[in-house]
Amino acid sequence: MQFTPENGRWPSPFNTAAELSRLNGRTIRVADCTLRDGEQQAGIVLDRDDKVEIASALEELGVYEIEAGTVASSEEDREAIAAICELGLKAKISVLCRGLEADIDMAAKLGVWGVRLSFPISDIEREYKLKGISEADYIARMLALIDYAASKNLAVVYSPFDTTRANLPFLRKVAAELARREAVDRLRIVDTTGCALPEAIRLIVENVKEAAPGLAMEIHCHNDFGLSCANTLAGVMAGADYVSTTINGIGERCGNASTEEVVMALEVLCGYDTGIQLSRLKEVSELVDRLSGIAVHANKAVVGYNAFRHEAGMVVAGVLKNPYTAESYDPVLVGQKRDILLGKKSGLVSVKYKAEKLGLDLTEAQMAQMLQTIKQEAVRLKRAVTDAEFVALAKAEIQG
Repeated sequence: MQFTPENGRWPSPFNTAAELSRLNGRTIRVADCTLRDGEQQAGIVLDRDDKVEIASALEELGVYEIEAGTVASSEEDREAIAAICELGLKAKISVLCRGLEADIDMAAKLGVWGVRLSFPISDIEREYKLKGISEADYIARMLALIDYAASKNLAVVYSPFDTTRANLPFLRKVAAELARREAVDRLRIVDTTGCALPEAIRLIVENVKEAAPGLAMEIHCHNDFGLSCANTLAGVMAGADYVSTTINGIGERCGNASTEEVVMALEVLCGYDTGIQLSRLKEVSELVDRLSGIAVHANKAVVGYNAFRHEAGMVVAGVLKNPYTAESYDPVLVGQKRDILLGKKSGLVSVKYKAEKLGLDLTEAQMAQMLQTIKQEAVRLKRAVTDAEFVALAKAEIQG
């Protein structure tokens, strides 16, 4: 039987149960918010040069929009946003504004394409952040802010944060009013505390689509329960055409949906061409890792150091015959490479592979002895054995 991957990708055939045809003819766009929500992760400080460098990398990656920061954050942030606007990027540049005309004024002066009006919608947020504003007054204030931004020639992404804890009839009313007025570029569904299940995201998006046909939607999910990527995909499958994500998933508390994870899930699992330069994902991840000071954990999906490294003997035996026995896509797609490690879980096939790769002439008996030596050394070191250590151990074995 002949097995052939398609374009370096081999996902589960059961993914068709997700009715992937719903993506046909649609345009899914990445609105990356690494420079805004990403920097909001506790302890991260990105200066002007950092932000310009990351924005340039995101442009080369091919994202549709860059959410460049919060205008009210600091003078340095505003200078960074202005500098990004001056780069003349193809990506649209937007900024986060609170529900204040003063924020909109600052945004207009910076030369951005648009603003993201962040105005809380759930009962708890309205009670404690908007002094218990009524539903009628909320809508009136929302429309006044949108009209004010429009008067400054700014596109508006309306972002009613804590959407996933909103009163659903009220959310439908807000969406219907936005659609009726044709007032905004899109509505952003925000899972502010990362507290929704994928089914909840689907329900919300479908309700908004029903209440406001034609209103474009963006999905912005936090990762407090490790569901941000799944929730973002649920939003897309339900009808959202913009994904709000961050490189490496950095962001408030437990982070946001990861740009690289969402993109590769769409590409590999859904068979959707995002237009993103996939081979640059690892490179951009390393840039954000370095500039943010937040190290990517080793087993991070897509860009992690261990994402395509194999040690267990049974796994390696399959990988060396056909990598798709243990991987669903070729690591080259994302700028990664496959590696075989020698350690406690290794088998003889790994030793043979490494010996051949490193040009070591070992007999069968010597390789069997080397396997035991490697296992003992790995236990002593509490890690895998490096290639240099393997060579040294092998030479000692050969010399007797």
